[in-house]
Amino acid sequence: MDRFRWCSDDVENYGSTNQDSLYEETVVLQKTGVRLYDGPNRSAFEGGLLKLTTHRILWSDPLALTSSFIALPLAAIISVKVEEGGSSLTVSRTPKLILRLLTVAALQNLLASLPNPPQWIEHWCEGGGGSGSGIDSITFSATAVVSYSKEDYVKLGFPMAGHHEFLQSLNEVLKVKLWTLSYHSDFKLTSKSFGTGGIGAIQRQQAARAVETDRNITEAFDDLNQLMNNASEMVKLSRLLAKKVRDTKGSDLSANEIAELRSAMLSMGVVEVVSGGDDRRSSSSLSGTTFYIRLAHQVSSILFPLLKGQCSNHSTDRLHTSCIDLATAYCRVNRARGMDLISPEDLLRACRYLDKEKLPIRLKGYANGLLVGVFCLLV
Repeated sequence: MDRFRWCSDDVENYGSTNQDSLYEETVVLQKTGVRLYDGPNRSAFEGGLLKLTTHRILWSDPLALTSSFIALPLAAIISVKVEEGGSSLTVSRTPKLILRLLTVAALQNLLASLPNPPQWIEHWCEGGGGSGSGIDSITFSATAVVSYSKEDYVKLGFPMAGHHEFLQSLNEVLKVKLWTLSYHSDFKLTSKSFGTGGIGAIQRQQAARAVETDRNITEAFDDLNQLMNNASEMVKLSRLLAKKVRDTKGSDLSANEIAELRSAMLSMGVVEVVSGGDDRRSSSSLSGTTFYIRLAHQVSSILFPLLKGQCSNHSTDRLHTSCIDLATAYCRVNRARGMDLISPEDLLRACRYLDKEKLPIRLKGYANGLLVGVFCLLV
């Protein structure tokens, strides 16, 4: 909710010509009885009038004595998702639209990068919108609805339905991005912005690139968080499945039952963990030299068939070397270990025990001491 700002102006066309008015803010759609959520938390803004304009989302209380309202620039929206409602015998859920937003800093960069800021920006920024202020002076004002919010999304609740119609109109407006074309005949850039070139143009380009970077990072971490949540659920499910089988069948499982369990886990996307030797404990339960020695044997058993296969494709020399770089080895070892992953440091330390344990592969470096991360197999 800290992206919302209190405003007091109404939506109207300020353009002096018909061409100018094409780029002015206009109302697209209105819905009544809408409530706002700060992330998952219900806010005090309930039963209000929600306006979708070409530039902002406006919410106002129709019963309030003042004409003030809160506004959110459409430029702050990263993505929109529907949360359908439903009802049961005891609970009735309101259909909602989830708006994932830019951070406050990213939104500030975005507003600063607009070549011709719309007139409503003066209600969002201290000193913005006047003839004596340039783009460089844009900073967020003290009209924030809340001073700080840890949530990166808001919800729009529609108890009276109409959310699908609002979503369709919102997607259309977000696609056009009319605010990037805003122009006001009475809102001129001063000499501080240096016209369309020079330092002012460079600063706007840098701000635009920063906004795009922030948006990409936010989307990437959003996808990563969802992937991690799904992976955590799969791990819990696989452990529960294995426990159920052990509790039902006991510790003695037949080969067919083990194969069936592995097949079921693979069908769910859970790769079987490669165990080190006869000890079936997790690698996290081991420590010190013992862990790295067992890991070295495991690395050797995983990579040996691959390197041996490479050697068989070459001519039969008395001494031949087949190599694999550390990065590829790291990926293959972790792929074989499934969910019991190791760090690159663990792999490197384990490789130092390959020679001591007289294993068929070695870690090799150059004579000048530079470790290049190459595995060599002597045949």
